[in-house]
Amino acid sequence: MELKELLDYIKEKHNIEESDRWDSSLTMSRLCHPLTGKMIALLIKEWNFDTGRWMEHCDLKYEASLFDRMKEYIVDPLRMHGSSWIGISFNDKTDRDHIFELFDKAVLHGNPTKDIALSDTDKSNSVYTDTFLPFAKGSDFLKKKEYTPEKITEMRKLYRYDDYSGQLRAKNFYRQAKFMEDYEDDYHGQVCDISGYFTTYHDLSDKQLRAYFTWRTEVRNGVYNKTFTSFVYLYIYELLCGIGSSSPVESLNKLKEFEEKFIEGGFLEDNTHIKRNLHRWYLEYSLVKAFPVDEVKKYIDKEILDRDHALEILKKSGNYDDVEVFEAISFFAGKRFLNSVIFKKEREKSITIYAYVWKYILKTGNIDGKSIFTHCFGRLQNRSIYPLLNAVYWDDKAIPDIDYIVNGVRSYHCKSGRWKEKSYIRAYFNRKKLTSIVHEIDRLIRDEFRLGYYLKPSMEDTMIASYIKDAFDKAVKEINHNERNRINIDFSALKKIRNDAEITKTSLLVDEDTNIDEKADIQETIEKHCINYNDGNKSKTENSDSDKISEISDDINLKILKYIIAGKDYKQLIKSNNLFTSIITDNINETFFEDIGDNILECEGDEIYLVEDYREDILDIIGEIYE
Repeated sequence: MELKELLDYIKEKHNIEESDRWDSSLTMSRLCHPLTGKMIALLIKEWNFDTGRWMEHCDLKYEASLFDRMKEYIVDPLRMHGSSWIGISFNDKTDRDHIFELFDKAVLHGNPTKDIALSDTDKSNSVYTDTFLPFAKGSDFLKKKEYTPEKITEMRKLYRYDDYSGQLRAKNFYRQAKFMEDYEDDYHGQVCDISGYFTTYHDLSDKQLRAYFTWRTEVRNGVYNKTFTSFVYLYIYELLCGIGSSSPVESLNKLKEFEEKFIEGGFLEDNTHIKRNLHRWYLEYSLVKAFPVDEVKKYIDKEILDRDHALEILKKSGNYDDVEVFEAISFFAGKRFLNSVIFKKEREKSITIYAYVWKYILKTGNIDGKSIFTHCFGRLQNRSIYPLLNAVYWDDKAIPDIDYIVNGVRSYHCKSGRWKEKSYIRAYFNRKKLTSIVHEIDRLIRDEFRLGYYLKPSMEDTMIASYIKDAFDKAVKEINHNERNRINIDFSALKKIRNDAEITKTSLLVDEDTNIDEKADIQETIEKHCINYNDGNKSKTENSDSDKISEISDDINLKILKYIIAGKDYKQLIKSNNLFTSIITDNINETFFEDIGDNILECEGDEIYLVEDYREDILDIIGEIYE
């Protein structure tokens, strides 16, 4: 298992991304809880010079059981300390499903407490004595005491402590918010912010409540001013609960208007987390409020829908044309796939072959009881989801049983109040398998049509390779058959062709009266454009490829490439020659493109990375490089 698989999983399921990342010989980044912002994991990548590979590790805040700690990939944490931390080593033996389960539990344990229960069982034996209160005119006591509106006082009395349903905070908030739905205030005193994600009225002082309702009054009147983040969430919770709106549609429209005018209006220093949560709530709110499926689709991330569309095409490729199947393959194969020489010289044939081969192996290739599609993208996952769990939300109406079929690979289902999502999870994709299939088809096309540098076979699964070869042969045979059928010679045009050729021949003949100097000029021009042969057999054009490498054998570009492949300090070489990293990368890629048919290097900042797929091919071209 690789660390990237974990990052894909937690981003998709828990909306967690890396933060505070920096690059050095030891690369570290943090993962923070989506609700509390507290660190729950430290990711570590370190280059191992002995093995020549990256070592991937994670320190996870999780009190593991003895059973968990018996796993060989569960080790001591590298940087964190304490019994509440464990270490995870990522290697070939790391169980993907087990690691996903550990992270799910770690996130769940890190959730803030939503319910607050007060107990009055403890009795106090304190003895109270009279205390003098200064009621004299102008005393500091009277000056500091501020007026509290009766509406706020009455609202506080609505809070109940005898609800043990597990929804104490949300139900109390809804009851109080409904009571204060039309309340307005005009208070401009100084108040302190309250830190907390699940902020409700009960958490605020009288001054803070008055400040909030004053700000809310301004927002409802179209006036926006800066305020505390806790107030922003409080306003969003109100709209999710239907406070201040007449229907779910109006609530959602007001939320979108608030996002546009306030959240994106520059009134917050950092709106990243609020926007991320808000977009998640748009979708979940449309589900629980039983919006039409077309409306629900509007709130699903475009990247997810694009991925679903590509999956749907590859899963049911027989229902789509060649171009659609090819574009779906390209979606997962990446940009480098489209840079292959086969698409520059034989694009139409290559598209036809890729689509034909995929359709063939999808229909024919069944290995270990699984289709090729399942080998590449896993099975359809059926997992529980909890809409609006990370918001203060309450609705006393039961959610009806409902099924949302978003597309052929994604759906949402509610039965007896429990929600399920059926979809393909990116963390379970076997990108290496798909890449090897694409590489094998590319190799066969180059070999068949003599395009660019020939690639070496890289398919580990010989059974899939045999399916691909069978499909490829059939595709080429069909292409050749179609081309023969398209040939249609117009014999009536042959006479015109002969006449045109005769005219051209006459125009090229040199007249006997032409002087010697003119003939010499013509002969010189002809010789300049003729192909000169060496050794009696091989032309200069044919030698150009072999000469190319010899021409750059002493060139600084090749020397830098050798350093990159050997893992030496190429940066110092670039610096000492006053060169630019991006220009060097482009020059080397251009030099080898004709042979390889693709970029062999990738540049990010001042780092240059070798595309490992082409390492052996490059070594075959430039020979032994190690000293």
